[in-house]
Parts: sequence; structure tokens; C-alpha cells
Amino acid sequence: MNFVKIVEEIKTVRDFKKTSVDQKLIDEILDFGKNTRSIVPDAKISIKFIENGSKLYKELSGKAGYYGQMIEAPHYIAISSELYPNYLENSGYIMEAMRLKAWELGLGTAWLDVEEEESLKTTLDMKEEEVVTAFIAIGEPYKGLFKKDISPKSSRMGITDMVYLKTWGEEVDIEFLDERGITNLFYYAKLAPSWGNIQPWRFIVDDGKIYLVVEKEESKKIDAGIMMLYLDKASHAEGIFGKWICEKSKELNEKYNISDEYEIIAYYSV
Repeated sequence: MNFVKIVEEIKTVRDFKKTSVDQKLIDEILDFGKNTRSIVPDAKISIKFIENGSKLYKELSGKAGYYGQMIEAPHYIAISSELYPNYLENSGYIMEAMRLKAWELGLGTAWLDVEEEESLKTTLDMKEEEVVTAFIAIGEPYKGLFKKDISPKSSRMGITDMVYLKTWGEEVDIEFLDERGITNLFYYAKLAPSWGNIQPWRFIVDDGKIYLVVEKEESKKIDAGIMMLYLDKASHAEGIFGKWICEKSKELNEKYNISDEYEIIAYYSV
């Protein structure tokens, strides 16, 4: 997979052909997700493919959607997880990996918010003890006239807006990042999709580590996991084979003077 090429091209698709996708392509995407390295050791997740999307579309309305509106697609994919530290970030990481793989194979996807989790589990015939953490629509993009984009427009932050040096709020110079060969890591991290493109993350660079600082709301954790995938893959593309270590503590937040609305959840060694 050419990560750089894919993330510069990928778009959210909200208008799908009604025809089913070749099962070989679906199997390739599901296998890719199952073989994606988790950011949490021994994480227990399940990936469920929903084949009869056109039949379930109306039933799913109000239980999942995009800005309150359900997207009709021939298929859907759901991730469910056990509850453990960073389970939401892990689900976001793996589902986004499958979205990138789908795009590579010529398919389109759209992230959907889980709005009524218990009702959604019933509709999808999932186990009671499972928690639905991530949900997407998937299919062949409709090539005709596209429907009006219903999402609000939002510009993304620049690198120096979201990267700090050694402490919260201390702006970093691009030259500093260039000297360490890590500027592109943040360039691709800022391309990661998030709800409303609000980018609920910041970074602190200190002593060979990139600390990930995220808004405390649970709803932002999936977005954080998506971004963690982008930074990880960008790092590998630059020949830096780091690894995310999930770590949070009151002491770390105090050390870096983190704002009350945010918390450190992980670091990446470079």
C-alpha cells in the first residue's frame, strides 16, 4: 500500500452504487483489518461485515449516521470491542486502516457516528456483551452527479498550530522539525479525518518522543486512533520505524502543563 498516495487522494463517499461489491475485495479488506497491528497489545476486537445494506438502511436510520442522516450503501462494516484502556483509539486505528485499503481497491467509504449503540447492536445481530466502537458505509462510489455535501466546511490547522516544543503552548519552529526529519509526520497527521475536521489533538515534541495530547471527551478517542494510524504510516514512509506506546498519567499532564480540557494518552518514539 502506497500510504502517501492514498491519503492525498482519499475522500469520504456519501453516494454509492446499489450493486454489491465483489466478495473477494471485501475479504481482502476484512483480512487487512484483522492483520493490522493493534496499538494495544492483545486487544480483543471483532470485525463484522454487513452484506445486506440496502435492506437494513431504513432500520439503521436514527441508530447511526453522518450529521444525523443515515447514508445508504450496499454494505457496512462494524467493529466491536471489549472494554480496556484505549479501546476506542484502537478501533479507530484499525477501521481507518480498512478504509485506506478499500480506497486502494477502488471502493469508497464513509465514517458513521454510532448514535444508538444498543439499538444498533440489535439490528446488526451482535452479542449483548459487545460494544460497537466504529461503523462505516462501504461500496462502489456513484460516478454520476453527486448529492450535495451535507457536512459543514472547516479548514485544518497548520503544523505549527498543533505541535508544541517541550511544553504545552510553546510553538515549535518548522526548522527544528526539519532538522530531525519529522516534519512530514505532522503534515500527514493533519490530513487525518476527524468529526467536523476539528482535529481534537495536539503534539508535544520532547527528548526523542512525540506525545499525543487529545481532548478528554470520549467521542474524540476514535478520531485520535485515526490520526495515530496516519502518523505511524507517515513515520514508516520516512524510514522511521517507531511505535505508539499508550500511556497516560496525572504526572505527565502536570510535567507538560497540559490544559485542563486535554490529556496525554500516548507517545511515539522517533
